[in-house]
Amino acid sequence: MIKAYKLQHSANPGKIKEVVEVAKHYRKLAAKIASEQWMLFEKQGSFRKNHDIKHIPSVLSARYKQTCQYQVVGMLDSFIANRQNDFVSLLQESTLDEGTKHKLFIINRWRLWQKTAPFSWLKHNLEIDVDALRLARKIFKRVLSKHRKPSMKRVNMALDSKVALVAGKSSGRAKHHDYWIRLSTLNKGTPAYIPLQSNDYYASIPGTRKNFIQVNISETNDVSFSFTKDVPARTDYVPETPKLALDLGFATLFASDQGDLWGRTFFSVLKKYDGLITPLARSRQRQGLKTRSPRYNLLVDNIRQFMKNEINRVLNRAVDVHKPAEIIVERLDFRSPDLSRRMNRLLSLFG
Repeated sequence: MIKAYKLQHSANPGKIKEVVEVAKHYRKLAAKIASEQWMLFEKQGSFRKNHDIKHIPSVLSARYKQTCQYQVVGMLDSFIANRQNDFVSLLQESTLDEGTKHKLFIINRWRLWQKTAPFSWLKHNLEIDVDALRLARKIFKRVLSKHRKPSMKRVNMALDSKVALVAGKSSGRAKHHDYWIRLSTLNKGTPAYIPLQSNDYYASIPGTRKNFIQVNISETNDVSFSFTKDVPARTDYVPETPKLALDLGFATLFASDQGDLWGRTFFSVLKKYDGLITPLARSRQRQGLKTRSPRYNLLVDNIRQFMKNEINRVLNRAVDVHKPAEIIVERLDFRSPDLSRRMNRLLSLFG
């Protein structure tokens, strides 16, 4: 399993500025690549990570272009995989006959929504006719219409060794730093060297470090760097409960089918944040200012961090208590009439 771990950096403001500039152009490039990939998808029903994008203008190098395209295609493939699941759910709830459903399941399984010519499915001795293909396109178009395409406006950088090479301690540099990232910048031949310090938690995790880093840029241009490790599966974990079902709530974050109530203060904390962020947004709008400000962004970051920490804490507790072989959660639709529209929008990525 690949996991990411954030390490503390000691880059000076000049180097951070160079990273932010790279990220700005990286995001513009990602948007252009995504647009091109969607055109490919509409024509042939798939994305191509090795698609020729030399014609796309960018101040970034060809190596950055290739790295960026790999990341964009990965994001789009993940988005389409989720829409495949939506397609299946829609079919399962439909009143179509089983024969038609079978054909549609095959089309969806192999992502053949854009195919127009009928074909034979030899495995099941089945003819996939024009009507089934037309119906599949219609259903898939409906599924897509209910979801926004992934936005690249604030995408963070997932960089491999072509543009971000990681090295250990070097005799020629400060020895109190455990790692250095050699990051290609907009100035050809003058990379930025970013010093990083390890920590006990990262060092204690078994696994192999991958030649790959994540560079995250916040809305206030704060930069963080994360290493990835290929962490082996635990061999000492012995399940004691076959299945554990968790039900999302508000009075408590999760209730289990075993009678547990976890996250009892979750909703009250959200209400507290709602009472801070909503008046702030309204006040700025009344003054004719943009909603976003350093204070607003800080509150949003705090909300997201609180949710992440609380969800992880509860799930870890559930595993510690019941040691399930499988965890089942309902379809997560995290909205409450007791919270403002703005807060509900901020929580929309809860699932």
